[in-house]
Amino acid sequence: MCGIFLASLPLGRPFVLDRLLDNIIHRGPDDSGVFVSEDGTSHLGHVRLSIVDLSSAAHQPMADASGRFIISYNGEVYNYRELKRSLENTYGTINWKSTSDTEVIVEGFAREGIGFFSRLNGIFALGIFDSYTRSLHILRDPLGIKPLFYTRQNGCSFFCSELKGLLAIPLLSRTLRRQSLADQLAFMYVPEPYTLFEEFVKVVPGVCITYREGERVASSNVFDHLVAPIAFSSENDIIERFYSTFSASVKRQLVSDVPVSLMLSGGLDSSAVAHEVVSCGGNVKDAYTISYSAADSSLDQQSDDLFYARLIAKRLGLELKVIPAQANFIDLLPGLSKFLEDGISDPAAINTYLICEAARNSGVKVMLTGQGADEFLGGYRRYSAERMIASVPGFLGVPFKFAGSLLPESLPGRFNALNRRIKRLLHLAGQNRRQRLLGMYIWNVPEKISRLFLSPDSVEIGEDLMKLFDDFGYHDVVDTMMRVDQKYDLTSLNLTYTDRMSMANGVEARVPFLDFELVRLMNSIPSKVKMKHGEPKYVLKKAMEAHLPRQIVYREKAGFGLPIRAWMRNENEMFRYYFDIDRIRNQGIFDPNALYGMYKENLAGKGDHSNVLFSMLCIQVWLDSQSCLTTN
Repeated sequence: MCGIFLASLPLGRPFVLDRLLDNIIHRGPDDSGVFVSEDGTSHLGHVRLSIVDLSSAAHQPMADASGRFIISYNGEVYNYRELKRSLENTYGTINWKSTSDTEVIVEGFAREGIGFFSRLNGIFALGIFDSYTRSLHILRDPLGIKPLFYTRQNGCSFFCSELKGLLAIPLLSRTLRRQSLADQLAFMYVPEPYTLFEEFVKVVPGVCITYREGERVASSNVFDHLVAPIAFSSENDIIERFYSTFSASVKRQLVSDVPVSLMLSGGLDSSAVAHEVVSCGGNVKDAYTISYSAADSSLDQQSDDLFYARLIAKRLGLELKVIPAQANFIDLLPGLSKFLEDGISDPAAINTYLICEAARNSGVKVMLTGQGADEFLGGYRRYSAERMIASVPGFLGVPFKFAGSLLPESLPGRFNALNRRIKRLLHLAGQNRRQRLLGMYIWNVPEKISRLFLSPDSVEIGEDLMKLFDDFGYHDVVDTMMRVDQKYDLTSLNLTYTDRMSMANGVEARVPFLDFELVRLMNSIPSKVKMKHGEPKYVLKKAMEAHLPRQIVYREKAGFGLPIRAWMRNENEMFRYYFDIDRIRNQGIFDPNALYGMYKENLAGKGDHSNVLFSMLCIQVWLDSQSCLTTN
């Protein structure tokens, strides 16, 4: 796992890459390198985190044996050994100079071109320069697990694993994108391909794009086979094939020449990964989790992760390393802002940072997570909520909405989470389907979010999300919701903060549920089986019943976050500074009176605005760190 920097420039355009790599050195503290083409039109930079083949033979940028192709690559290809054997069986003996997956990619590309990419199974972003055609080929994995940012300015095309690398290039324009601020307040993230700047976007996953002298000259979809349907003979066939494919994916992702560990919440997903790691004999000795106080958890529907994490760790013989959550974790935001650079304000990012920091301090460079199961197997509560509401006669909508308005904004103690869910469900039941679906994805009503801006009409709340629903169609709304979540919550949020926070500590995070073979299988399972009898993740639960305690398999879903509701109910110096009325007014973006009113309402328990306010806090911290910023 590493960081890359790529540039495609017009002839005669001067450019120096070396110093720019310093901005992403945390992604690859073990080594670095730069390649410049003879004509100066292509530049490839690399910082290396050594995971497979720790020797200098795996140094990048790396050339193939002929010297024609040069690669700079960030990621891990889990099936590289199989590909290596296949290449030799097809083309004869290859004089390998390393045991790295990087060399397999560039040698495979040298023999089969872009078509070779479709054989990869892993997490990656890469650039390969062809010295004969003077072309630079760019590719990001089809699920967007690994990041790649892009900007085209002044006739030049630049790419980097992190936005900060591009922002360090002299004389590039950067204009604040206000719609992205609205999206962050609505969702806690900025949906792909956008960033917080108009001029910078993220590369589209799964499409190989070719550049020559700064111009895009060709593109090709590489991974269409991941949506090719698989036929099943029965429900038992689905469950058996799911389990065998999942087990194989976990085993495949244990490939490493450095220590590996686990993120373990005690939920079904991370517990399933942990079980398979131990079952296949993986050399994993420990796992990491976050714990919360009972008082903090009372407002945030946080179940006792620690109890379940300890239960599964003891069962599997893993040493559990516990990080206690404390209110002053919010004080970490200014330091983390330089890594949460494209509009992330999910408190789970802080969790991930602290876990990866502790793991790296213990010598761990690789961690396995349970991400991806919810979006592909029907794990989110909103799927069940939509099915339930859609079955209710329309004339009951208004009474339901009125009943919801009678419930209090919050309750003391352990019933608060249940009260909040019922209140929201009743409110959604009183809306039409379009309003209801949007309401299931955003953290407050659209009008309250837009009114936080001095010019409310300058932003749209959720329009891109609803366009995606329209594009996918509504023939099976739950299936459509999962597809939307794969682009929104999975790629734009969960995978994004996991990459940022793990790589901030020089740790590679792997996601076995997003193994390409498993993704193709999950894509083929009908949603009615994924949520049979309304049971979320039915297939995964049935597959793991024989392997995990029932209380783990059928445990109520709990979010991987921090107790933000409890923390946002207490004033502190950080809130007073960043929400200061004069400070907000001088920015000229947000309405200070609307923000102050929402903040006071939240403190008094008259409204639940914690997530929007936390996003606003993250935005203010980020804005404070910016210089040379133009607003439109």
